[in-house]
Order: sequence, then C-alpha cells, then structure tokens
Amino acid sequence: NNGVNLTLPSKIPGKETKKTALILGAISKDKGTFDAVKIFGEIERKDDTWQYWIVGYGTVENVMKVKKLARGIGINDKMKYWGYVTDKRKFELLAKAHVLVNPSVHEGWGLVNIEANSVGTPVVGYNVHGTKDSVQDGKTGILVEFADYRSLAENILRLVSDSERYKKFQKNAISWSNKFNWEKATTQSLDLIESI
Repeated sequence: NNGVNLTLPSKIPGKETKKTALILGAISKDKGTFDAVKIFGEIERKDDTWQYWIVGYGTVENVMKVKKLARGIGINDKMKYWGYVTDKRKFELLAKAHVLVNPSVHEGWGLVNIEANSVGTPVVGYNVHGTKDSVQDGKTGILVEFADYRSLAENILRLVSDSERYKKFQKNAISWSNKFNWEKATTQSLDLIESI
C-alpha cells in the first residue's frame, strides 16, 4: 500500500450545518465529475437540503460542461466550485463535508479516499480498481456497481440519515487512515524486494 502525507488542521473542523457532498480531483470524465453532478441531482430530487462542492482543477471546457449539466438538472445554484486549493484547505473542506463522492472510472490506489477518511469523512464510490483497495466497503465507505449513479446517491442518503451508522463509519474511517504511512510502506517494499 501507499503511504499518505496528511496535512491535518490543528483542530479538525466540524461538519457543515447543511449536508454536504464533495468530489475532489481533476474535473474530468475519468475522475467521474460528470457522474458526480448526476449523483448530486439524484440526491437533490429526494432531499433538497443538501449542498454540493467540486474541488479541483479542470480545463475551461470541462468546467463549462459541468456547469451546463448542473443547469440542466437544476442544481447549479447549489454547487460551489472551489477550483484548486492548498493542502490545508483541502483537508478543511474534506472535514466539513459529510461524504466524499468518488465516481472515478479507476484509481491508481485512491489516495483521496484515505485523505477523506483521515478527517472522519466516509467515501461512497464505484467498485473499481483502486477505489476498492482504499475503501473498506460497509466500514469506511460504500461501493456500488460502476456507473450506477442512482444507487450511489441512494446509499449517500441512507448513510447520512442514519446517525448511529454514520458515526461508526467515521470511527472506522479514521482508524483505517492511520494504517497508511510512508515508513510502513517503505519497510514493506524493501522486504518484498529482498525476498525476491
């Protein structure tokens, strides 16, 4: 496994008053940004008390596509585009969000999932390579079949509305994130190389 460099705030902020779903990463098709907007739309259709954050850099063309899709669904005014942020700000936003949405087509490993977990934020994403390695399904997050954005939205709604279950996920997430550091990763890598 990878190690993780965590730039955690000295005091981790509490969750937003308004339920918040966040996607973090490049604004692109392979990172699932367009699916995320559809997921936000499904959440909104069933519970209009949410807000939606998009954090990350994207080309002008992709940002315009996202905004057009959001307007078509009717949620553009409830979405905030943070753009590229510092590491410090990234962890603050992850801490304040109720859930990290990760509808990536694939991940190398899924660093953002561990980063979200480190501040007590569960992940809901597609059951794809990388994401399934960094998310413990049913413990630190929830994985659904690839491209089933409706199921992903339903799982977000169920998780956040069940406060006891949500607290268990938060506790599990923090514990899971603590397992990943570069010292451990380096030792394991060296042991593997030496065994070969």
